[in-house]
Formats: sequence, structure tokens, C-alpha cells
Amino acid sequence: MNSKSEMSKISTILSHHSSSVASILDQISFFMIYPWATALSKLIAYYFIPDLNSLGWWSSLKEKLLFGPLLCIFVLGLFPVGVAGFLLWVFICSVFSRKKYSYLELGTEGNKQSEETKEVFTLACANVLLANEVFCRWNNNGNPVARSKLIGQRLLQQTPYFLQNFLLPQLCKKDTVIADLPDVDILCVQEVWERYWAATLIDQLGLKYSYFIHDVGDHRLKANLCLFGSGLFVACKYPILAVEFQPFQFRTHYAKFFSYGVLCLKVQINKERIAYVANLHGQAYQGKEPVLYHQLSESLSAINAFRLKTRLPEEKIIFDAVCGDFNFDNMSPGDAATQNHPLFNQYIDVCSKRPGEDYHWTVGTELRQLRMHEPIVSSAEALRDVLIDDVRRREYVLDADVVEQTTALASIDPSTDKYGKVVCESWGGKRRIDRILLRKDSPAQVVGYGFSSVLAGLTDHIPVALSLKVATD
Repeated sequence: MNSKSEMSKISTILSHHSSSVASILDQISFFMIYPWATALSKLIAYYFIPDLNSLGWWSSLKEKLLFGPLLCIFVLGLFPVGVAGFLLWVFICSVFSRKKYSYLELGTEGNKQSEETKEVFTLACANVLLANEVFCRWNNNGNPVARSKLIGQRLLQQTPYFLQNFLLPQLCKKDTVIADLPDVDILCVQEVWERYWAATLIDQLGLKYSYFIHDVGDHRLKANLCLFGSGLFVACKYPILAVEFQPFQFRTHYAKFFSYGVLCLKVQINKERIAYVANLHGQAYQGKEPVLYHQLSESLSAINAFRLKTRLPEEKIIFDAVCGDFNFDNMSPGDAATQNHPLFNQYIDVCSKRPGEDYHWTVGTELRQLRMHEPIVSSAEALRDVLIDDVRRREYVLDADVVEQTTALASIDPSTDKYGKVVCESWGGKRRIDRILLRKDSPAQVVGYGFSSVLAGLTDHIPVALSLKVATD
């Protein structure tokens, strides 16, 4: 860890493997694969995926004529090592029993505060897309190395306060769209795809959080061909008592190589009080098949089974929440089936007035990828100004008028009126796919909800935050 986090001492690490032999082989395979795979990804990106945010022809020329040939030599030279590392990885996944997550506890004294009388808790959800160069450039998210540390720093740009805008008599977008984050107790993140990026985030977030779940996935040949994990990541101030990851069985197309699923946590607030939190990531671009509906059903079953298995009679649940990138919104006609899923009989989406209609103070959370790096939305304050403007927002946030989820959503422009102008629409710029849901029987009261522009220019998602007030008796 860097000098900023030298005060943090690792007190507990639980890896995937109970066998020390398997753990050592796991590390060996990682260091054999990672340099080769990273170089290969950069090589593919340089020659086949244009960087839409490059500094011009000179930058592209350097990639193709200077860096590209060097990477090619590197990739060819390390090819036997990389392939051997992957075969070793497949062997490890096939032979040794393996947990579906890694747990890390940091012994940071500053985080060991008494929470006996704490009344308000805040959860936040953010999709950050930290992956190899191909994935990042394909989604127009830029250099992951440069972004990773900035994302960690931005996620720590938190006020000392919690959200309480729900206490206002008249709520509007100026109250719910914020340029930073409140004081977050539990941070649920999606698309932290590799161990390196998880380590980078932990290095930053360890200044505030003590407990981490990362490197989540079900790696088997029959599950994901031992390729990509779930990308799910959680940073928490409180001890995590139980963890379970349930990969989705219903996946299509590219998702068969990934370990998308739902991560269920039981969190200890204090001796008597606990909380349940789930973090999920639904498949994007489902097409004509009801992929997301099936994945919601699997999520609901896993969440309820986890509660039933882990709850003790003497424990008091103070809140139960589901966070994640759901990859469907509450207004688009193509998402009607998921909008009426039984999950919403048990969990409340406080931003939803009813299926098919959001409250007027909500905004979308999925940015138009081709425009997310423009100067007008390059800072948190500038992006906030755009988000609260019902016309300008449509230029930079996807509309909630989606009929079918296809890859065209990544490059689509807003629809216009008969004069060719972008005008205000009730669904304009309101494709809200990042959510935090609260269980209906939860004793907690929602006191605030926010859409944060804090990650402006670093990812194509708007983070969301929810503040809950609970009784202390």
C-alpha cells in the first residue's frame, strides 16, 4: 500500500482457497497470465478499437507505430507463459475446492468507532468499469490505469453528513442531484473486473473502510470457461458476518463467459443489530430474450434463502437493501416485464411512483458513452448542472424510451421533434438502471436519496446513494 495507507495493517485475509498449495498456485497462475493478458488487450485495443478521446493523430500514430510493435514482441515472447498460466488456472479451478469471493479486513484504528447510538446509515452504488484496455475502450471509458486511482479518490470525496432531502416539503432535482457523495457506510460497486483494480480501490478506500469483499466469481469450465468474474465489490465500515454469491444460471451471448450474479451480505452493526445488503449486476443488451426477468427471479430466491439461512432469532434487522446495476429502467416500454417483477412486491424502489413512471425529481444514471468526456460534463459541478436541466440532460443521458436493449444504446442520439430539436420529455434523460431498493418490512425510514455526479468523466454511470434512519432502541 502507498504512504497514505501505511497506518492500515492487514489483520485478516480470507482467500478463495483453504489449501495453502492451491493459494500459492493461484498466485503463480495470476502472475503468469496478467502481464501477457494485459499486453494482449492493449495490442488489440491499439489496432482495432479507436480511442475516441485521444489527443489526435499523433497519439494514434504512437500507438500503432511505436507501442504496438513493442507490445507485439512482448505478447509473442510471453505467449507460452500466458497459455501455461491459464492452463494452470483451469487446473486449479477444476481440482481444488474454491470460495466464490475474497474477504479482506484492515485493522485501521480510525475505522473502529463505536456505532451503538448511530441512527442514520447511508448506502451508495456505483458502476466504475475497471477492466482491461479492450473493455474500457469499447465502452469509451478511457485508460483504466489512469482512471482507477482517480475513481478511488473521487469515491472518498464525501461530506461529513448524510442525505436528508426527503424531509423537504417540495422535492426537486436540485435537491436530489449532488456533486459529491454523503458520508457512505456501505459502498456497493460493480465492474471491478480484475484483482489489480480491486487492490487499487482497496488501497484508496482503506482510508475510510475496514472490510472488503472482492474478486467475486464462480470460476468453472461449465460456468464461465474459467474466464471472467462478476466484477462485484463491496467496501464496508462494519464487520461482515456472512457472505454468499449466487451466479446467474440464465445468461446469453457474451455473458456466458462472465460470472454475473448476486452477492448477499450479512453485516454486523453492533452486538444486537444487523443489516442485509445485496449487490447485483444484470446482463446488458439482453435483446429479445427475457434475460433480466430470469436474473431478477434468481436474485430474489438467493436473497430470501440467504436471509433464512443466516438470521438468528435474537438479532434485530435494522435494514435490508438491494443495490446494483439492474440494466433496466422503470419507464421504458421494453422493460415492462421487469418493472412488474415480484421482486418489487418485497422491495421498494423509492424513485418509482409506479411501474412505468418515476418521480419528477429523478434523473437517469446511464450516460451516453460517446459524449461522456465532453468538456461541458467534465467536472462534477458541470455534470450536475446538465443533469438538473430537462433538455440538456437528454444530450448526455439515455432516454427511458427503450423498446429493445441492443448494443445500439451505446451510440444512440436523443430523438428530436419535427423541427429537429431536442425538447423536454417526461422520459427524457431518465434511463435509471442503477438502483438501491429497500425491503418493505424494513423498520428503517428513508430520509434521503441522491444522484451523484462525483465520477464525471471517469465512468458512464451516475452513482446513487440512499440514507436510512433507524431506531436505536
